[in-house]
Amino acid sequence: MVDKKGVMCVVACPLLEDELIHSLNEDTQEKKIYIADTGPSVSIKRKMDAKGMKYDLITEKDFFFNRDYIDKEKYNILIFMNSLGLHAEPEKLKDKVEDDILRIGDRCDCIALYYGLCGNAMWDPVTWAKSKVSVPVHIFKGCDGEICDDCVGVAVSGTANYLKLLKKHTGQLFVIPAMAENWEEFFCDKDMNLGAESVGMDPMDYMKWMFELAGYQYACKLDTGLGDPELYEMKSKELAEKVNLELIDAEEEFVNRYSTDKMYRDCKASMPDM
Repeated sequence: MVDKKGVMCVVACPLLEDELIHSLNEDTQEKKIYIADTGPSVSIKRKMDAKGMKYDLITEKDFFFNRDYIDKEKYNILIFMNSLGLHAEPEKLKDKVEDDILRIGDRCDCIALYYGLCGNAMWDPVTWAKSKVSVPVHIFKGCDGEICDDCVGVAVSGTANYLKLLKKHTGQLFVIPAMAENWEEFFCDKDMNLGAESVGMDPMDYMKWMFELAGYQYACKLDTGLGDPELYEMKSKELAEKVNLELIDAEEEFVNRYSTDKMYRDCKASMPDM
């Protein structure tokens, strides 16, 4: 990649932070990384600390509005992590990401959305943003050029491969590393808790019951090779046991980093040359 300068603003979901960390680690250009010090940033800070990656903490206001601390002649990456719980309410997630884009405005050189569609089938934030901000906005796209459906879509690089995966592993729970690590928060969202309460069940027993009703037998690991492999194995087994599913591995042919690498490469390419 050609060396760049300026400011890349990243708005991310914790389920795709492993992809972000991978790309930042693979990029050999000297860079200044800033992380907005909010609740959802706990996990990415821990993972970057474990890898010895340097970063500075900033406030939410500094992320969205203040640029006085940035040397725009250098390569800067500003990261804002949103709550994982937004995935459970697609409309609220859409509104939050659009609001984040508007708050960033033109105070950067590009915006990277570490998201998939997450239930918003007709949503295209890149096209939407063209009439709202003058800087390019990027999101994960698959080998077919279409926006990835969700974090699993990112792991398999697009809808076409996702459909092949679903055909091969019909009626199975797909588990990527970040999902396994955060399975309690991922599954015990507000809607599921309300559903469990309505029938007087514990949230995880309710989820187990739902999988049984749907005829699910397997939890299928999609090992992207990102994150902590030992933690992935441990948390995947823990999740599978909780919902009474047999843990299996998807074939290697389904998992690749095309979308992960393309996302970061394209976003950086849209910035000014050094």
